[in-house]
Amino acid sequence: MSWFILLLTIALVCGSAPVFADDDERYLNCMKSFDCGNIKGVGYPFSGSDRPDYCGYPGFELGCSNQDPEITIMRSTYKLLGINNQSRTLNVSRSDYTENLCPALLSNTSLNPNLLNYTSDHAEVTLYYGCPSPSAPALSSQFTCDINDTVMMGYFITVNLSVISMTDPSLISYLTTCNNSVKVPALQSAVMPILANPTVAQLLEAINQGFELEWSANDSLCDTCKSSGGQCGYNQTTTAFTCYCADQPQGFECSASPQAPSQSTKKKSRNSPLEIGLSSAGAVIGAFVGCWMLAFIQRRRRKAALEKTEELPIATPSSKGLATSTNLSQTTPSLTSLKSDIDKGSTYFGVRVFSYDELEEATNFFDSSRELGDGGFGIVYYGVLRDGHEVAVKRLYENNMKRTEQFMNEIEILAHLQHRNLVKLHGCTSRHSREFLQID
Repeated sequence: MSWFILLLTIALVCGSAPVFADDDERYLNCMKSFDCGNIKGVGYPFSGSDRPDYCGYPGFELGCSNQDPEITIMRSTYKLLGINNQSRTLNVSRSDYTENLCPALLSNTSLNPNLLNYTSDHAEVTLYYGCPSPSAPALSSQFTCDINDTVMMGYFITVNLSVISMTDPSLISYLTTCNNSVKVPALQSAVMPILANPTVAQLLEAINQGFELEWSANDSLCDTCKSSGGQCGYNQTTTAFTCYCADQPQGFECSASPQAPSQSTKKKSRNSPLEIGLSSAGAVIGAFVGCWMLAFIQRRRRKAALEKTEELPIATPSSKGLATSTNLSQTTPSLTSLKSDIDKGSTYFGVRVFSYDELEEATNFFDSSRELGDGGFGIVYYGVLRDGHEVAVKRLYENNMKRTEQFMNEIEILAHLQHRNLVKLHGCTSRHSREFLQID
């Protein structure tokens, strides 16, 4: 039981250390996810917040403003509405068109085609600003803006200009006289209702639903890296994909020798500093409690063993046994009385009681080279008494809790044995619970 408590204590102490104390820092950092608002658990190819830039692919930086997730694309900020890791698509919307159609800066939507591309559910709404008077009679989608203290009239259309040019060429000529035009992406499913109800409110609703983009950022390499237990990232120095492993970064996958962390371990690595601190404190307290329990149990055992040694009565001979020494009491003498009798010299169950010093001398202080083997409950030594008598001295184990009772029983049994094929008990002794039998 004490060994179990000791091992438990060691485990608690070891458990208070960081799980990934020897792991690569970049590997640990890239295990963290981006969490903001309703967007949670975002990993590669994105970076931002707790994820350093080397954990994501360039061009996929995320931000969090008042629990509103954002993404920067070609130096323009978009609201991040959703991410689908399976289809590798994200849903974003123009943050400058959230409340009205009059942003302070008029700019088109620009993408890096090597990284992001529109999905098939894509449509564009074209907005024209600073159009001249009188208004175009064929358009009902008119709006006005006050941008930088300048009031201007504008229009929006949801169909391709090539279609309009076939039906009304004069309208195309009019729209080309407007000062600016901006193309805002949207979903086809969201734009369709505008055809029947071309109002500003309907257009804002469609724009705020966002549009879908499909990303491409060494995703197949990342799949290989993840399957080997690594974390995907990007080396800013070599400008290449990197697989961060527990021991060190690798090219595309981790070697087979390091063990990949389990899902439960990954979850632990994302714990907040408060959770880690509480866990460590609990482990340290547990270690102290375990050490105290171990010391307490061992102290109780030592005390119990001492009391048992001092108080356990020496078994009296049975009615069938030989007459005992006159120096021993007929009742229940203690080990202390037996020790005093040893000093005086006596017999017990008809066998001689030797002094402890004489047995030390006979066995050369219980030299290990004189060990003959292990008997029941003790080690047997070869010895030569002062009278030249050769004997086998059996020394009972110290850690035997019932050694006194066993010692006395063995004396009684051996004292009665008389057979040519069996050893003969020559004597015994006891000194501070170190019991001995001397056998011819």
